[in-house]
Amino acid sequence: MNNTIFILGAAITDLMAFPYSHPAPTDSVPGSITKAAGGVGRNLAENLARLGVSVELLTAFGDDGNGKKLLAECQELEIGIRHSILANGHKGAIHLAIMDAKKDLFAGVADLSVMAHITPAYLAQQKAAIEQAHSLVLETNLPQETIDWVLEQEWEIPLYLDPVSEQLSKRVKGSIGKFHTIKANKRQAEVLLGRGILHAKDLDKVADKCLNKGVKRIFITMGSRGAFAADENSRIHIPAAKVKVANTTGAGDAFHAGLIWASLKNWSLEDCCRAGLAASTIAIKSTAAINSELTTSVLLEHIRKFC
Repeated sequence: MNNTIFILGAAITDLMAFPYSHPAPTDSVPGSITKAAGGVGRNLAENLARLGVSVELLTAFGDDGNGKKLLAECQELEIGIRHSILANGHKGAIHLAIMDAKKDLFAGVADLSVMAHITPAYLAQQKAAIEQAHSLVLETNLPQETIDWVLEQEWEIPLYLDPVSEQLSKRVKGSIGKFHTIKANKRQAEVLLGRGILHAKDLDKVADKCLNKGVKRIFITMGSRGAFAADENSRIHIPAAKVKVANTTGAGDAFHAGLIWASLKNWSLEDCCRAGLAASTIAIKSTAAINSELTTSVLLEHIRKFC
């Protein structure tokens, strides 16, 4: 085993629309549109690479312009992609996101058809390589049968979960006990555990239910309300830093990268949560999903200053 983090997930071209006024469901409004590399798996990989972590991304790239650009950018960032697929004759994954006045997601549509190339048979061929990693991160942009295959295996390395969205959370709802660590936002956690979170006591009850199923750690991000974390020994709720928000789309991915980075250093649950919040604070200062200024020294500075 080494300190490489293996990630199973999507590399997506993000089209993000920022209306100048509140978007309306049946109308078109003036605004600005940006195009950038995205995808929960790819975003997590980039954040970890910027923090100096060795990372392998197993995904499917399309062979169109968008897909090839995503692949080239991963190579430039020194994200390992030797276990990924270049799907000849298929377009790359793309996501259209419309943001609201607070720069939070208002609506989005994702075309992830290229991810069908990540099959159980293909993953079986990569299993020996995956098992050499420090940890395996699964995000739910994969086909259901592929997710099921991952969860049927007896991994000897920690398995992390990012459920991606409320809808995609349903793909793993019945198998959360398979995961060592879960990072979810409030709405995703409610779907995974089948319980609403309205008060602080609800967080404890959700944590109890999660830990009783075999999960070792759970982190729940709550936007401007900060983050909650729990393991068998402790519970912690840390408020979010008050900073000017440019874009929230990459905050969750940055949080996950921060807590994994801290976990590699064997930091406590509380300090892992603080590292996650610091990384997300850095992320939301950028108009892009990934803040290119993220480094280990910048992260440590934010942990000391804001968390």
